[in-house]
Amino acid sequence: MIYKRNLNDMPWTEMGHGARFHHQRKMLTPLDQPYVPKLGISLFRLQPGKRSFPLHQHLANDEAILVSRGCGTLRYGDDEIPLGEGDYVHLPAASGKAHHVINTSDQDLEYYCLSSIILPEVVLYPESNKLGTMSLVAGADGKDRQRMVAFVRNEPVDYWHGEEPEGS
Repeated sequence: MIYKRNLNDMPWTEMGHGARFHHQRKMLTPLDQPYVPKLGISLFRLQPGKRSFPLHQHLANDEAILVSRGCGTLRYGDDEIPLGEGDYVHLPAASGKAHHVINTSDQDLEYYCLSSIILPEVVLYPESNKLGTMSLVAGADGKDRQRMVAFVRNEPVDYWHGEEPEGS
């Protein structure tokens, strides 16, 4: 099965929170099809001073970034890596490092984000002490939709927490 889209025909979608987080996105990956692809790709646009997402660490999926226009900074663990037009960075899940992109310039930053799609996925957010899960759920129209649910990680519990043993 071949799936074809033209980037120029797609509208930008927007997501943001407060003054720090905001991006525009064109998602080329067909998550609403009768199959789950193994590779995802989106074009992101960040305005000056904005971050793509909170600092996060994927436990299952690798990501890669290819900068197509502008410049910014990749925060990767404790490192801040300058990004510029033409730069490619591979972010393996096995690295154990959290990451996000920040537009530290005075011009728009555009980059392609490629990722494996292993679902369900678990994502850690070290600055806000959250754990997130991503999966596909069926929508009312019968098509799958990506869903993210986040939990605060303050209270780890034993595996058997809340389970009543037999005979109690």
